[in-house]
Amino acid sequence: MATNLTTIFGTEIVVSPQARTVERQLSAFAGAHGLTSMFMGSRGYTITVTGRIAADASAGYNAGRAILEGYITAIEAYQYNYAADYTFRGILYENVIFEKFDIKRDANGKAFHYVKGNYLIADFTAQLRALT
Repeated sequence: MATNLTTIFGTEIVVSPQARTVERQLSAFAGAHGLTSMFMGSRGYTITVTGRIAADASAGYNAGRAILEGYITAIEAYQYNYAADYTFRGILYENVIFEKFDIKRDANGKAFHYVKGNYLIADFTAQLRALT
């Protein structure tokens, strides 16, 4: 059973599958034809997830930040899982692993921001890799 990416990241996300990258092995040696390249296939494709997580900060900044850090810890835990199937808007992504999760900072270095309605938000980018 595939897990919907919105159950992990929330509903304010954009999922962008990227083109496969080609893996090559290069060898260099002295001679007329001193560089050779060997095609190694591809190692799946990257899926970039960008979005925003939010927490109610009506009890104060520290309470909102603690909630956001709890969300971040839960998302980071997926990096230790085996490959699994995920869905987003009816599209199935098979054999996916979580590679990286980054909180974006603004020009002032702040990662957590207040918005209207006493909410604290954090923007993020996650890199997933489909192994097939």
